[in-house]
Amino acid sequence: MKAALMRSPGVLDVDEVDDPLMPKGGVLLKVRACAVCGTDIKMLEVGHRDLTYPRIPGHEVTAQVLDTDSAMVRKGDLVQVWPGEACGNCVHCRTGNDHLCPQVKVMGFNTDGGMAEMMAVADPSRLVPIGKADPVLLTLAEPLACCINAQEKLRVGEGDSVLILGGGPMGCLNALLAKRRGAERVMLSEPVLERLRHVPKGLFDHVSQPKGDELEEMVRRGTDGGGADVIIPCTPNIRLDHNVLKLLAPGGRLCVFSGPRREDSPLPFDVRDVHYRE
Repeated sequence: MKAALMRSPGVLDVDEVDDPLMPKGGVLLKVRACAVCGTDIKMLEVGHRDLTYPRIPGHEVTAQVLDTDSAMVRKGDLVQVWPGEACGNCVHCRTGNDHLCPQVKVMGFNTDGGMAEMMAVADPSRLVPIGKADPVLLTLAEPLACCINAQEKLRVGEGDSVLILGGGPMGCLNALLAKRRGAERVMLSEPVLERLRHVPKGLFDHVSQPKGDELEEMVRRGTDGGGADVIIPCTPNIRLDHNVLKLLAPGGRLCVFSGPRREDSPLPFDVRDVHYRE
């Protein structure tokens, strides 16, 4: 079969590789669609701590069952593939947080992923049968699940003012979800004009292409001076320091949604301010 093969940082080839074999009790899949995540791009550029080479990338996958001896799915089923394979025994797995399992193996990182014509899955419980749907749209299930996880922890709900930092796909998905959860205002900060042009019209109530104090002014106007109840950074290209924290309302919530760049990882902020404004 043909597959995208990442051989080292900066080296990605489309090559012929052996067809995968169906694991006993598992499933053989025909890949219908595989999305490109920002992490895939980062992996190609600089590598990743969990990546071993050579590797077929891709963890946002819609596929169709080619063959199986499991009763959990049937041949022809369209399925969404859960990308993680956890141990099932640790405290995180036992409490429903298997994504935090220290032994978790993620396809496209530790095992081959979906940027290929076929793939094999040993555990059919990782497959979610969908029915009739657009395979391309279904690849958004995994990134949308990340947004749902974040906003449940943030308790986004009725009347909230939400500030999204970064207007890419994850920023737009978070905005759609926040509106669905009842947020009153959803604001966007996006410095790149070309990216702003791709943001769906009407998705955000206020938009800023920040220069100087423009972002702070937008938040002030958009919240009647109260500050944002929730801030969700959806770009690694931002430093989460006091300039971001001061945009929060008292009692506000901040989620480190996107992984910051290594040089921006240290977080200098006023701990007393966090204490007094909760």
